[in-house]
Amino acid sequence: LVIGVLALSVSISMMIRSTPASYGLELFEFDPFFNFRATEYILENGTDAYFNWIDEKSWHPYGRNVSETSQVTLHLTAASLYPLFNFGSSVYDFTILLPLVFGSLTAVVVFAFVRVLGGTTAGLFAALIFSISVPIFTRGLIGWFKSEPLGLFFAFLAIYLFVSGFKFNKGKISLIKLITAGFFLSIGLSAWGGILFFVIPIVLFY
Repeated sequence: LVIGVLALSVSISMMIRSTPASYGLELFEFDPFFNFRATEYILENGTDAYFNWIDEKSWHPYGRNVSETSQVTLHLTAASLYPLFNFGSSVYDFTILLPLVFGSLTAVVVFAFVRVLGGTTAGLFAALIFSISVPIFTRGLIGWFKSEPLGLFFAFLAIYLFVSGFKFNKGKISLIKLITAGFFLSIGLSAWGGILFFVIPIVLFY
């Protein structure tokens, strides 16, 4: 039943988020296309070149220091996953599909997080609500290669590990969970500035 409901949540989320594909598989708006260019630059030139890249096509006439002024984690994650999961697709098509995948899989992480707090039933309801939440899926549609889908995924994963580590005190295992939570929270912050909304309750907790 749990696996079935989670599969339903992910499927519903994918169906809703993929609706813009009826107009064609394209990136839309400026930022997603810039993030595609940055991902492509890493794959073609390597990470060292990326961290020294002054993009002369942006912020004319001075150029843009990309690694200092953009979501580095988004670019590095996409570039790292592309060789493993491209299945013969181009970098452009891969970046179109990536927000759809991460946005939909976040429903599973939401389930895990809420399950720790309120049990399995609450977790399943949370996953279903997340999958149909309008403010959430409108910022994670197919072609929306921006920071929110990846950032939310890392944020909920970090919060799940954080709460699980404290609630189930298992010594070294809990310590590993808390350290891993800090790691995902840090890289999540580099992927999406909205992670600060997840940091606030942790700070209040301490």
